[in-house]
Amino acid sequence: MLLEEGFQVNSSDANPGFLEKTRERRDQHPELTDWQIGYGDWLELDSAEVKHPVGGYDAILCIGNSFTTLPDFEGESRTHIKALQNFKNLLKVGGVLIIDHRNFDYIMIHKEFPPNSHGSIYYNSDRVFNVGIKDLVEKQGQVVQFTFCSDVDVSGTDLENDPLVIKKRKGKDGPVVSTLELNDIPCCTHSLEGFTALLKKAFGEKAEHKVLPDFRERSGDFVPNYWVHCIYKS
Repeated sequence: MLLEEGFQVNSSDANPGFLEKTRERRDQHPELTDWQIGYGDWLELDSAEVKHPVGGYDAILCIGNSFTTLPDFEGESRTHIKALQNFKNLLKVGGVLIIDHRNFDYIMIHKEFPPNSHGSIYYNSDRVFNVGIKDLVEKQGQVVQFTFCSDVDVSGTDLENDPLVIKKRKGKDGPVVSTLELNDIPCCTHSLEGFTALLKKAFGEKAEHKVLPDFRERSGDFVPNYWVHCIYKS
């Protein structure tokens, strides 16, 4: 964790349930009392319930494919550009935004996740199963939106007694386990080229920008599950 490495961290989310669970975990660790957690809307980050550093952040992380759940309310990507500009405004000069999205280029062609999608940088646990997509929305033969779904085995964890947990068989012949269903998460399908263009519109064409497939250097025919963008404020 960044906090354990000595970094000062502020966290914000627009989901009250996520905030509550995050605060509960923080409160279980007295050494993390400096961790600020508060409501924050990407479209109104100035009013987030955390105290932003006066000189700006060294880094802002928006990862786990979360940005793709933001609808384009205004059309023509104006909502997405506004949110990215808000990230930029909170960075210090030289600060970096680290933001990712799934490999939608692959998904839009094959209409499924890349191989070993549950073994990616975020879903690299054997607790995750039944990873898939549904409710595909197509325009002119291309997937423009889908709903992400997966199941998580929470047996033996502090989530096992969560009221949303159900019993489910893990795999065709596996055991029946305590399961939390992660369903009904609509995602906008950002291509690598298209999302790069959005970042450049928000940060400027000359902004330093690097793309890492699953946080690795690009090489060969490797098919990533996520494209990770690092773009710097100049």
